[in-house]
Amino acid sequence: MKKLIMPFAMLIGLAACQTNSNVVRNSQVSLLSLAKPDIAVGDTYAYYRNGKKETLTVTGKNGDGLMFKITEGPNAGCTSEGADFISPETKWTNCAGSNGTQSVVQKGDIWPLKPGAMESFEIEGTDGKDTWTATRDCTVAGTAMVTVGTKTIPTYEVICKDASNTRSWFYSPDNKWPIKFTKVHKKRGLIEDYVIDLGQGAS
Repeated sequence: MKKLIMPFAMLIGLAACQTNSNVVRNSQVSLLSLAKPDIAVGDTYAYYRNGKKETLTVTGKNGDGLMFKITEGPNAGCTSEGADFISPETKWTNCAGSNGTQSVVQKGDIWPLKPGAMESFEIEGTDGKDTWTATRDCTVAGTAMVTVGTKTIPTYEVICKDASNTRSWFYSPDNKWPIKFTKVHKKRGLIEDYVIDLGQGAS
């Protein structure tokens, strides 16, 4: 997320995939439309971020949606706010040394997930040093089978693109949290890789 920092957007430098996961697209998987997950205050999301274990906790709700805090792992203490995981953050603090805010205007609604569903975001942000504007276009690209450890999970793949990055989320009907998330920079390649913790451990 450019300078974007949500627990799903901190630029931490080039990192190779270090988790035991695999994605097979165009898999002829048939899924029913997937409603937006019901996430409650106090819920926790455990995942591996570039091979290192982290835990994200939902700490509250406000007018922008949800409030998050990384409570375990290398980035513990990072807080952020936003409508959901796919939407850009509206505020973040102590995330990889960055604090910032963004105004976000949403067009369309990608939920419930189904092939071809779309939404887009007009973004204006600042971290106190730099300012930026961006347009992020998101679509449900199709279905994919994601292997995590010994489990193979049918998912919808949501792809969001802006001028600098491509972000991909993989959502399953069997879990409220993303099974996998990647962020690929146009020049630097893969810089973020999140995989849900299902007991597989880091590879």
